[in-house]
Amino acid sequence: KQWYQRRVGAKNNVPLRYNPYISHETDSDKFYDDEGAYDNTVIQKICQVLENCKTYTVHDLNTLTTRQQNDIDNDTAPAKQGKQGVSQFSTYFLNIDGNKTNFEHLNIELKRTLHEFAVIGLAETNTDPELQNLYRIEGYNGFYQSVTDDKHKGTGVALYVSEQFNAEIVSEPSLCSNDIESIFLKLSRPSSSETLTVGVIYRPPSGDTSVFLDKFSQICELLPESGVRILGDFNIDFLKMNNNTNVASQFEDLILSHGFSPAISIPTLR
Repeated sequence: KQWYQRRVGAKNNVPLRYNPYISHETDSDKFYDDEGAYDNTVIQKICQVLENCKTYTVHDLNTLTTRQQNDIDNDTAPAKQGKQGVSQFSTYFLNIDGNKTNFEHLNIELKRTLHEFAVIGLAETNTDPELQNLYRIEGYNGFYQSVTDDKHKGTGVALYVSEQFNAEIVSEPSLCSNDIESIFLKLSRPSSSETLTVGVIYRPPSGDTSVFLDKFSQICELLPESGVRILGDFNIDFLKMNNNTNVASQFEDLILSHGFSPAISIPTLR
């Protein structure tokens, strides 16, 4: 599974990077050793991903992904121009703060990006499933969760899946309440029997955090043991950990105890 302590490079006592594995690399009693879920090689790879995590401009991202695509194709020619297909599974997440206001801008940004993401996750769409056909992304199929009845904004999650994949909604972990919103899909390719589960979760900041943590744990119990990607906006700051006494610490415990590992180590909101 993939997810999200070492706080490093602190500036004015504010940590700049999140990595729960490095401080445990030499511990004799490693928290990630349960049932051999992680070995040192895996931990080292995860640490490398987290330590190399950084922000990219659109130009930088295009350069990087084009180079990677050329490496995959064993192509030594100069970088190709034009949209690259889905050759490796990649995801894109955005709290869109309302489809009506910002969906056109999202489409423009995606067209500027040469890389084609396998899955695009959105939160705060403010859009019912009945209206999802108003919001299309070329080359993708959209899947929308219901919005909460008593809210006109700050609600609604959605997933857009590349047309190269078959996709079906997984109903049990797909929830909609004042405390948690989620939608999960099972993906497969027409030419393969392998499946991948991908979901997006949103925690409304006005909701009950204890209910959110309980529902999140229940969702994790419903998911497969491997091949899971979770995107989302949890409104929880992992850089403000406090020795199991706050929500961030409790959330981290849930994440790690269910076998997930982080993909991002730097702030996504400034």
